[in-house]
Amino acid sequence: MIRTAVRAYRIRRPAPLPLSDEELSTIRSPLYLVLGKRSLLVHPRRQAERVPRLIPGARAEIISDTDHGPQIDHAEETNRRMLDFMSSID
Repeated sequence: MIRTAVRAYRIRRPAPLPLSDEELSTIRSPLYLVLGKRSLLVHPRRQAERVPRLIPGARAEIISDTDHGPQIDHAEETNRRMLDFMSSID
């Protein structure tokens, strides 16, 4: 019996640095942020408060039953929320 080794290769990249408050406050386009409540990569409640405070007209919402990928785990709900946001833009 011949055994073959299976290796998982991953590209190692440094994590991007978060935007500072000053950088976020320069955004002028409509912004809709969807966060998963159980995300381990960001602090959902902190970002849901921070982003609309720094970007006029921005909306941030948390989807409770998901991790970092609400657009995957709850695609229909995320799409509906995004379309609602886009239709509310003047």
